[in-house]
Amino acid sequence: MLSQDQRTEHFRQSMRRLASTVCVISCKSGGVRYGITVTSVTPLSFSPISILVCVNTKASISTPLKDEGRYCINILRASQADVSNSFSGGLPPEDRFGVGGWADMDGVPYLPNAQASLFCEIDQAISYATHDIIIGRVSQASFAPDISPLVYQNGSYALTAPLALQKAG
Repeated sequence: MLSQDQRTEHFRQSMRRLASTVCVISCKSGGVRYGITVTSVTPLSFSPISILVCVNTKASISTPLKDEGRYCINILRASQADVSNSFSGGLPPEDRFGVGGWADMDGVPYLPNAQASLFCEIDQAISYATHDIIIGRVSQASFAPDISPLVYQNGSYALTAPLALQKAG
């Protein structure tokens, strides 16, 4: 039987095999913009149109996000690793917005040239261990015509390419 530390490490290594699209969650509260890089974003339902994101309760955005209730999920392009890095921690909340050309829509900061932008309102926030599961109703969505997301796998950014499937003849 594995120890708790071994189970944790096995889980960590298993999750490194999961490729995820990189997003920046952004909001504004008390006149200050907040944002964080996340890979834990999952579509939830088409009726109502909803999506969930998991946010560490110790993240600088955690309380302002729940207080404000409105936010944007900015799905990053493959060329936006610099934006991802800026929001990955270490910088004060407002300084993170120095990279990427941010704009504002109805008080919510968003990245106009992102792969896609999903404007959301919190429907539910569920606390579980170290994270909050934020369920948001999508009020508006925009997307780029090309598909080239920034992907994170095995501790670094990864390139993706369409897989050509051949029919059996």
